Amino acid sequence: MILWGKIQEFSIFSILQFLAAYGKTGVLEVQDFEEYGYIYMSDGKIDAISLPLSDDLLGTRLVAAGVVTEEQVNECLLTVCQEDRREPLGFLLLERGYADRSSLQRIVKRQTYDQALQLSNWISGTFKFVAESNPLKFPITSSISVQELLLDASRRLDEGERPRREKIHVEDEICLTCTITCDEEIKARYLRSDICLWRNMPTIVRDHAFKSLPKRDEDGPPHVDLPFL
Repeated sequence: MILWGKIQEFSIFSILQFLAAYGKTGVLEVQDFEEYGYIYMSDGKIDAISLPLSDDLLGTRLVAAGVVTEEQVNECLLTVCQEDRREPLGFLLLERGYADRSSLQRIVKRQTYDQALQLSNWISGTFKFVAESNPLKFPITSSISVQELLLDASRRLDEGERPRREKIHVEDEICLTCTITCDEEIKARYLRSDICLWRNMPTIVRDHAFKSLPKRDEDGPPHVDLPFL
């Protein structure tokens, strides 16, 4: 089974609730311009959440608690980058014998709740769920229900807590990946929530449109007739 779509249309938690309702086992992969992540599920519950850009926070917590050393954390994070490993940091630390199970259980569970809060902040990107025949086993902590994570994230948001990193909006994301010259007037005219019409124009049409754009005055927004658009 493969399920995929856009986060703009289906929030991550709505997808997780759907998968939980059908007791699915597999990996939900999420990705946007800034980062990517993996949500591991078994029988409709969440076993682990790995967001590599936030996994370093788990390492900081473990080092501060004296559970592991900074060198051991960096070694595992480097493995994730170089070998394209999908396992969360806690799994790698336990696999290599760098940390004891009880200490990891306490800190990793808190990290899972924090990662769920981060997921509530995702407003764009894509998701893909793949049901695996041999799912990865997580011996560190017990599975957590999607509803429990959702309620915890909602409570923390209601209390004024915010995700550690604000996500870039879709419009900004499109512009950050663009190398085409434009200005604010062009953005107002051609930029949409999920596509830039300006960037998708043929060069000859775009050049003509740019030369034809009048300056804005107090009488109202400019208007340009482009008969071939």
